[in-house]
Amino acid sequence: MTGLLFRLSPRVRRPFSRARGFSLVELLLVLALIGIISGIAIPSYMGQRRRARVIGDAITNAKALQMSLENRKAEAGIYATAGTYAWTADGTATTGPALLPAFQPQGNSKMNYSLVVDASGLTYTLTVTDTTLGGVTAYQTNQAGQELARLQ
Repeated sequence: MTGLLFRLSPRVRRPFSRARGFSLVELLLVLALIGIISGIAIPSYMGQRRRARVIGDAITNAKALQMSLENRKAEAGIYATAGTYAWTADGTATTGPALLPAFQPQGNSKMNYSLVVDASGLTYTLTVTDTTLGGVTAYQTNQAGQELARLQ
């Protein structure tokens, strides 16, 4: 009878029981993998976030300029005389007459705006280029509001 009690006693260790938890090597391996993945993913995420901000600023400012052009067309019958007009990031006109002196770009992105009006004065192409990305076209649209190009 005493042998039976000894076998059922909870103090007896089973010879094939496994320890629970992680070893130090397994924990270090997981931490190293998380570090490597973070080192790759975080800079990529930050680049995409900046790119989205640039595109958003370009579209917002282009739409504001388009609204000003539509107001001018409603008053004068044409968008402008034929030619190329340009604005710098601070909103100052650099070429052509001061077509829309009220245009002031918003946002933190440093962009240049180029407006090419055709001979009839009824169609135009608006191109927004980002100077911080080497002058690449961030956004391009026309008088109908069609998107012709966008930074990818």
